[in-house]
Amino acid sequence: MSVIESLISIVAPLEADRPEAIEAFVDETVAVLRGLVTHYEIILVDDGARDETVERVRALLGRYDFLRFLRLSRHFGEETAIGAGLDLAIGDYVIVMMPNMDPPALIPEFFERARGDTDIVYGIRLHRKNEPLWYRAGAHLFYWYINSVVKAGIPEDSTQYRCMSRQVVNAIGQIRGPDQYLRLLTSYIGFRKEGLPYAPINRTGAPTNRPKGEAVRLARALVMDHSTHPLRTVVWGGVAIALVNALVVMVGAGRGVDGDRPTIHGALAFVVLAGMIALVGEYVGGLSQRMRDRPAYYVREEHTSAVLLREERKNVVSE
Repeated sequence: MSVIESLISIVAPLEADRPEAIEAFVDETVAVLRGLVTHYEIILVDDGARDETVERVRALLGRYDFLRFLRLSRHFGEETAIGAGLDLAIGDYVIVMMPNMDPPALIPEFFERARGDTDIVYGIRLHRKNEPLWYRAGAHLFYWYINSVVKAGIPEDSTQYRCMSRQVVNAIGQIRGPDQYLRLLTSYIGFRKEGLPYAPINRTGAPTNRPKGEAVRLARALVMDHSTHPLRTVVWGGVAIALVNALVVMVGAGRGVDGDRPTIHGALAFVVLAGMIALVGEYVGGLSQRMRDRPAYYVREEHTSAVLLREERKNVVSE
C-alpha cells in the first residue's frame, strides 16, 4: 500500500503501573505509521505515571522524531488525560490508544475505514474471557441499563481505541467540562460511526479490567452525570410507596385495626425518603462540581522530539 498524504495524531495516556509497555508500544506504532502516512505524531500523556515511565519516555524522545510528551501536574484520570491529548493533537485524523491493550497493527484498518464514509471508527473487544464472571455480568448489566433505559448509545464492550476525523475532534473540543467521557461524547455528537471488533493484547500480563472501585465510580458518573433517570425512578417509587402507605393506614383506621402494619409501611417510606435525599445529594454535588469555572487539567511540562514534522505544514482548525 502506498504512503497516504495525511497527518495522523496518536493519543496514548500512560498507565501508572505499566512502564514496560511504553517502549514496545512506541516501537510498533512508529513502524506502522512510517509505512502508512507522510506525517504523524505520537502524543504520550503522563497522568501521574511512575518516574521509571517518565525516564523511558524521555529516552524515546531522543530516539524518535514526531514524539510528543505531555506531563499533567497530577493524576486526573484516564478520560481527562485523553482529553488533554486531544487538545494538543493537530492531525487530520486522531487515533486514541491504550498502550498496554491496543495493537498498533490495526491502525491501518481503523484509518482506512475512517477515510471512507465513517467519521468515527471505534474498537469493540471480542471477548472478556480474562475477566471474572461477576465483572462480566456487571458490565453486561451496565450496558443494558445505559443503552436500553438511559439511551446513552454506548456500544457494549466498546474500548477507547478509536479513529476520529478532525471534524469529530473539533466537535468534542467544544464540549467543556470536568468529566469528558470519550465513549459517551462520540455517541452524543451524532457523527457517523462504525465498530471494529478486535482482540485486545496484554503487553504486561497484568489484569486489564478496571479496579472495582474505579469501575463503580465510572458507571455512577456515566449514569448520574448525564441522566436524571435514577432520580426520577426513586422519586416516583417514593410517591407510589407513600400512596400505598396512606391507603394501608386508611383501611386500617376504617376497620379499627391497631397493628404494626402501618408502622412497617411508615418505616419503609422513611427508608425510601432517605434514599431519595442521598440521591438528590449526589446530583447536587455532581452539578456543583461541573459548574466550577476551572480547567479540567493542568500541564506540568511538555516535551517534543528533535523534529516534529518533515516539512513546514499548516493545519488550521477552528476554535
